[in-house]
This record gives sequence, C-alpha cells and structure tokens, in this order.
Amino acid sequence: MVKNIIYSVLLALAALGLASCSSDSDTDTVASPDEVLTPIRISATYEGSGNTTRVAYTEDGSNITATWQDEDQLYVCCNGHVNTLSLTGGVGTANATFEGTIQGTPMSNSILVCFVRDANNPSAISLNDNGEYTYADDTFLLQDGTMEGAAKCNVYSGITTYGTGENITCAFSVNTSMLKFNVYAPDGVNANETATLTYKTDGTELAKATFTVGTGGENTIYMTVPAGQYTGEQTITYTSGSTALSKTLSATKATFTAGSTYSKEINYRHIDLSMQDCAGNAREAGKAWTANCYMVHAAGDYKLPLVYGNAIKNGAANSAAYTGVSGQLETFTNHAGNAITDPWIKNNGITVTSASLLWQDAEGLITKVGISGDYLTLTVGKDAATQEGNAVIAVKTGDGTIVWSWHIWVTKQTFTTLSTVSTGSHDYQVTNVNLGWVGDPVSQGYNTFYQWGRKDAFKGTGAPADANDISGTAVTGFTYTASTDATIADNIKNPTTYYYNSSNYGPCNTTYYNIWDAQNTVTDNVTTATKKTVYDPCPPGFCVPTGNLYYYVEYGGVTFGWDDTNKGHTLTSVTPDVFFPASGYRNISSGTLYGVGSRGYCWSASPTSSSYGRNLYFDSGSWSWSSNSRAYGFPVRPVAEE
Repeated sequence: MVKNIIYSVLLALAALGLASCSSDSDTDTVASPDEVLTPIRISATYEGSGNTTRVAYTEDGSNITATWQDEDQLYVCCNGHVNTLSLTGGVGTANATFEGTIQGTPMSNSILVCFVRDANNPSAISLNDNGEYTYADDTFLLQDGTMEGAAKCNVYSGITTYGTGENITCAFSVNTSMLKFNVYAPDGVNANETATLTYKTDGTELAKATFTVGTGGENTIYMTVPAGQYTGEQTITYTSGSTALSKTLSATKATFTAGSTYSKEINYRHIDLSMQDCAGNAREAGKAWTANCYMVHAAGDYKLPLVYGNAIKNGAANSAAYTGVSGQLETFTNHAGNAITDPWIKNNGITVTSASLLWQDAEGLITKVGISGDYLTLTVGKDAATQEGNAVIAVKTGDGTIVWSWHIWVTKQTFTTLSTVSTGSHDYQVTNVNLGWVGDPVSQGYNTFYQWGRKDAFKGTGAPADANDISGTAVTGFTYTASTDATIADNIKNPTTYYYNSSNYGPCNTTYYNIWDAQNTVTDNVTTATKKTVYDPCPPGFCVPTGNLYYYVEYGGVTFGWDDTNKGHTLTSVTPDVFFPASGYRNISSGTLYGVGSRGYCWSASPTSSSYGRNLYFDSGSWSWSSNSRAYGFPVRPVAEE
C-alpha cells in the first residue's frame, strides 16, 4: 500500500499582545533599543502516553508506535523571539528532552510556544495582528524516510515564569491523537489519481489529507486530531475528481485520548457479495459464486451480479443449475416464461433498468438500492451485531415488471461450523440455524418461510403488512392469491405473492420433481446429494437437503430433546448439537402464521408426489419424517452443497 501521513495542526495558541516579529532562519531576531536580551538555559520534556503523534513511526500489525529522531528540534517563541532547542534524549522513544539556550527579556509570566520540527526544514514563525503566533504551512512539511509524502509537525504550547539568568524546565504533554484509516477507493477511482480524505465532526473539519491513490485503490492514511470528545455526527469524505462519497463513523460522539492511535477500515467501493463466502471472507480472485440469498454481516455498500440464482459457480457458468432432466422440468424458465440460456440476465435479452426494496423486517436495515452496470447495488445501514434482519430486493424492466429478486440476510451467523449427519447412504453437513434466522442459534427467534420449489423468502414474523420500505414506512409484506393458473414465471414476477393452486396443492400449476434438485426423477427418500437449481433459496455453497436427511431423523435412531424455554428440539447425536426451533408455518390457504412455539417444520428438496413435498415435522412430543402440500410456507435448513 502507498502510505501517506498528514499531521493537522489544530491547536489555538494563546494571544500574547506582543509586537510582531518573524524569523526566516534559526537566528534570533534583533532586539529593539529598549529590550535587553538575556541568555536563559531551558530544558523541555515531551511526554507521550503510548503512541505519540510524532512523524516517525513503526508498525507492528495493528500497533503504531511513534518515536522521536535525533535531528528533531523545537522552535521556542519567547517574548516574540524565535529560538531553537536540540534533542538531547529520548531518541527512538515516545518521550523526548530538548535543551538549549534561548535569548529573551527578563519578564515574569512570559509565554513559551514550542513547535516540533525537523532540523532540515527551517520554519517561519511570526506574530499576527491579534498577537497570536503563526507559521507558514509549507515550512512544516517533512520528508521522512519511513513514509511517502509530506507531514506537518505538531504544535505544543506552555506557560512558564522565569527571571534573569535562571534555568527553565518545561514539561509539555502530547495533546493530539493519531487516526489511521485503511481506505479503499470508490468504484471508478483508479490508481495514481489524486484524492482527498476529509474528517469532520458535526460539519467542522478536523483533519484533511491529499494523496495519490494506490494500487488497487488502497491507501493507508494517517491524520492527527486534538485530543478530546467531539459531539455530533462524525463523517469522513473521499473526494477524487467528480467523485465525492461520505461515510458516517459515529452518529453521536467520538472520544480521542491524547497520545493514542485509532484505526478503522473505510471502504468506499461496493463489496461484491458473490466474491465473499458466507462468513464474509474474500474468495479467490475471479472465483465468484452467485445465489438467491446473500449473507451480510456489516454495514456498508455492496453489490451483487445480475445473475439467475446459482448460475455462476466458482467463477464459471453453472449450466447444471438451469438444465433439467427428461420427463421433468427440462429447461428452467425466467420471468417471461422463456428458457434460461445464460447466467447473466442481460444475455437472455432482458434489460434491467431499476431496483426496488420490496420489504425488510427491521427499519434501516437496507437504506439504498440501485443499478450500476451489470450489478444490483445496495447499502446496508446496520451491522449484524446491532440489528439482524431480512430483506427482499427486486430488479425491474422499464415497465416495472419484476425480473428477479434476492433475499439479503443481515446476520451474525457465518456457517463456518457445520454438523455432520451420517445417514449411512449419505453425509449431510448441516448448518446451525434455519435460513433467515434472527436470534442466537439456540434461542427464541424467527426465520423466513418458503413455499416448496420457490426461491422467494416470506417474512417470518408478524402480519403480512408488518414490514418496512427504505423510508421506514409500513408496506405489505406479501399478499395471498388463490390461482390455478399461476406459472413459475408468475412466481418469479410476484415474489411477495403467496400462491395456492387448489388443484395440485402447490404454488403454481407445475408438478415437477426437480424444481429444487435439478436431476431428480424420484420421490421420498432421495439419498443422493442435491443438485442445486436457480430456484434454490439458500446462500452460495449451500442448498436445500434431499429427503434422506429427515428420513434418517425419524428412522435412524437419532437423539433429540425438547427445550421448553427456547421452544424447539435439540438434535444431540451429532457434534456440535443442532437446535431446530418451533418457528411454526404459514398456512396453505391464507399465508397466515401459525404454530409458533409449538410446531416446527423444514422442507427437503425431495417431493412426496406431484402435489406434496417431504419435510421434517416436530412438536414437543414427537419428531418425524413428514409430507405436506407444496403451498405451505415452511422454514429451510441449509446444508453444504456437494
């Protein structure tokens, strides 16, 4: 990374009310006839508290240690006269002692103003009309071998009383804090462009750095601010050419301790969710994985490719996700009812023009959506540690028709620890929570619900209208429609419509076996691994399990126990234990939520028949392999894709 460091001097100096004087070198000013200059021996000690805000520094991981160098000097302004002190102790440490002889007049209550500087860069210091010491900005620029770029020195002030011929000792404490920002440039800003980073509190500029954008748009920027507590909104703005983007670091206040260093990563680019795994770790370059659900853990700007479900896997087209099998669904269709022939929506003759947040179950979860080239962009307003939740975002054509939609799951879960369930014919790597779960893994909470064979997430809590749009206004979470004519294309175009076809007990008029398992041609106890399709609702690398998992739960002699506090069953015959919450279901004929706290379900990818799907069922006294109409809204427990 290119390293830049800017020291912002923001200390208001005391008004002295003395006659103006200046010095362009290290020599003293000439005394006026009525002044008598007296040699005074002075020692000044600067005491740091850990990481002082000095120009020279070393880094060890996240620790930044600032130290003094043997060429450092002080400018001492005494009664309007400029003097210099040389470093005599403290090289390589956070503390330093400067000593020397200054020329001044024998006045009591005189004021010393000290400026730290590099001996190779003389400074011009003068008194302005208000009696305040000032300095020329460019004279404090320091070229230090440990960094690239320039740096201003710190300014310290102190008041002391002295008399003729006395030795003076002054102790000056560090009064500034160091800020370290690891910065990632916004999309479209290239290496070697000039950029500016500005830090403000409640609209007032505290520090500013101008630098050259590094390779990959990455830079490490150092600033100093006066120690203290700042109230109001803390923002940091990245400016390059016509690009100007701001981020809020704190909405209330920030406290900086003198001598301390604060580090933060500031990412102005949209993070590509297809290039992260479910834990938020970066994938290998170019190895994108797409899906209908993406897990997000932190507030920030994100993007996802306009690709059908899991049609891209490990960086390549995954045609197996939209190619079926003879006698079942042979070609998977899009919103227009046409066969999907390419992963990218645009390559199927469709132009996406806008994006819309359809619902979210926590206010302020998603604060912005849009389209940028071949990507859907979104801003997540809250870290998962503060607020978990779910949202559904759709993209549309110019006439407002929904083309595809995605489930954004803001969660603390990472799917890094999985439980192996060995059924004898197959091993399933089972996740610790249901899809869309909000709450701790073993606790009362809620999850999203799914009709069998659909990718679309339905709210897991409250009434259908108990959801919010970006502004926080209540919106209809979903509507219920009884239709014998609804197709897969209708399901896609209407991701908030809960369909029921009374003639086949499903959400649409198709009765295929392979909607969630592309190559499946059989029913019930399917023992092979799921071949994930573009209609699968799980995040990248995970899928709905085949029926054998829940067959084993009933007939494989597993151990489970009811938790009456958290309302669910714990499967204890695996490591680690797996908790299944009794989060209820959405009714087949109305979409109404029932059974919360008393019943639990999970869909499998396997059908029972043309009208039914296999699922797990349990209540406080039982646990079984069951079968239900496809139009029911049940939870999904993801397993690792194979």
